[in-house]
Amino acid sequence: MKIRLSRFLTLILILTSTAVTSAQTTSQTEEREQDSTSPPAKQGSGEKLPSIHHEVTVTATRTPTDLREIGQTLTLITAEDIEAQGARDVLQVLETVPGFNVVRAGSFGATTSVFVRGGESDFNLVLIDGVQVNQPGGTFDFADLTTTNIERIEIVRGPSSVLYGADAMTSTIHIITRKGEGKPSGNLLFEGGTFDTYLLRGGLQGEAKKLHYSLGGHYSQSDGLHELNNQYDKFELSANTTFQLNDSSSIGANVRYLDSEYHLPNDDSGAVVDPNDFRTTQETIFSTFYENLLTSRYSTKVLYGYQRRVGRNFTLADGTGDFSDFTFESTENRHYLDWQNSFQLDARNLITAGVSYKREESETSNLNRRSVGVYLQEQFSRADRFFLTVGGRYDNNNRFKSFATGSVSVAYLIDDEFKLRASLGNGFRGPNFIEIGGFPSFGIVGNEDLNPERNFATDFGLDYFSRNLRAGVSGTVFFNRFSDLIEFTFSVPPGTPNYLNLEKAKSQGLELEGFLSPTGELRLGGRYTFTHTEVTDAGSVPGGSFEEGEQLLRRPRHMGGIYTEFRKGRYKLRIDFKYKGERDDFQFFPDFSSTRVVLPGYWKVDFSVIVPIVQLSDSGSDLAVVFRGENIFNKQYTEIAGFESPGRSLLAGLEVTF
Repeated sequence: MKIRLSRFLTLILILTSTAVTSAQTTSQTEEREQDSTSPPAKQGSGEKLPSIHHEVTVTATRTPTDLREIGQTLTLITAEDIEAQGARDVLQVLETVPGFNVVRAGSFGATTSVFVRGGESDFNLVLIDGVQVNQPGGTFDFADLTTTNIERIEIVRGPSSVLYGADAMTSTIHIITRKGEGKPSGNLLFEGGTFDTYLLRGGLQGEAKKLHYSLGGHYSQSDGLHELNNQYDKFELSANTTFQLNDSSSIGANVRYLDSEYHLPNDDSGAVVDPNDFRTTQETIFSTFYENLLTSRYSTKVLYGYQRRVGRNFTLADGTGDFSDFTFESTENRHYLDWQNSFQLDARNLITAGVSYKREESETSNLNRRSVGVYLQEQFSRADRFFLTVGGRYDNNNRFKSFATGSVSVAYLIDDEFKLRASLGNGFRGPNFIEIGGFPSFGIVGNEDLNPERNFATDFGLDYFSRNLRAGVSGTVFFNRFSDLIEFTFSVPPGTPNYLNLEKAKSQGLELEGFLSPTGELRLGGRYTFTHTEVTDAGSVPGGSFEEGEQLLRRPRHMGGIYTEFRKGRYKLRIDFKYKGERDDFQFFPDFSSTRVVLPGYWKVDFSVIVPIVQLSDSGSDLAVVFRGENIFNKQYTEIAGFESPGRSLLAGLEVTF
């Protein structure tokens, strides 16, 4: 595949010039022990216990909160974890999270969906620096999202609509961009390997007096799994700046730009027949914030976010199946404004309250909608052992019925090693613009009277972390009840809506994960998820994808993996064994018929190795060789019926850190 030389050179120029400028202008500052603009931290009323897991999350409560105080099921993935995994794309990271089933429709760059705890693929809220990036209605394609310039990924399993509104039904995936600290540092990586894959990525971050900054870039290309028309390339840039106005206030801005092109040779049945169809995606995400700690007990934050996504599908005449040129373009915009306030009433009580406004637009269908949400949350602690979080929210939308959500979660520290937790709440997904507006030119009628899809969920868990943090085990039982699920059907009278709230379903299961570190450098770990799903009401209209009494499609009952990881300085090694069990799917055929099939289970092995070979300076800069492999035993498997998945992929490269 021909490299887009302009993108390649642009990435090198940006990273090189920024590194030179920063090195000339930046002076090293002392690291702050705590961000002075953070909302007031809660103070326990009793003597502090040694924490079973002393890390802080912001996603679960919208305020910096110690993990031991969280009653929901939460996973934190740091930049160091991502590097050890060798993950270049977010989808590779999500494959290792309990309860997450990642499904890609064939080769690299093909549409990639995530099913969590048996929910639909549009039941997951995806945030980048606090701004929603799903398409209106919850759909999100993980194929293009890279791990460039990511500081951490925080994942909350279960509904979070109380804090974030629509789409947070079974999970919230929050991607947080790196914040620069200290003197300038960065890296530059080049890789190449099978499928004619090439990758260039790099980053720079640091601190100049009161300015924190980070910059990241990624360019990759591959000829893909199939010899016919399967090229894929993508270009991504991200930047983050935060300026400390004074000891109590700061402003900042984040921007992320993505441009990708994927050539798809498959028809709807998965057959490789098309020599020239392709699609392009351009996406811009921007956010800016102002945060102020007005008193020792009160802080406020205003966040504005903007997202624009332009997707184009090109069908070119080839004389075999496509007899004319056709282009379909989808352009969507989102404006988001949130005002959050935190009140530390006393040592035991922290109140978070706010209002959010969201405007979503589809230029393609000439539709728009506006939503206003008001939320309130109380965090209560007692004796530094018992933690209760209660919240409520009301969302008013001009395109669908208003919705109220609530949640309760509890965490109780039995001692300094064991924690009991439980959560209960509901979430919702608003209809997308196609479900509302339809495709009039194709005779498909939308439905402006659709209700939001909804989920009522509970989970219960027990966590154990040894005092020296050399071992840990977590177990969670979860239950979901989905209702008002939206179904598309042709079995309606002409001129009446083809989208209806018809179905109900349930899912329930068990998530287990644990690790053991015999030494400070070596870690052994594993995970297992059991998920039972069932359609409890298929509605009264025949011909849909929901069949009463059957399992939901593409949800395996059994899924898991084990890993071995070694970290010592810049030396890193990780080997992942990943397993996915049988699951139901529909196989489609060229005559538009279909049949229900069972996809066989499979396992695959991935690995990543980083070995420094030359020390470049006393400050830790080095030159390292990098090796990565996916599906190294070349297992043949399918994620979607009819679509072949890639075999063995091996890549090698060099990385410079400075």
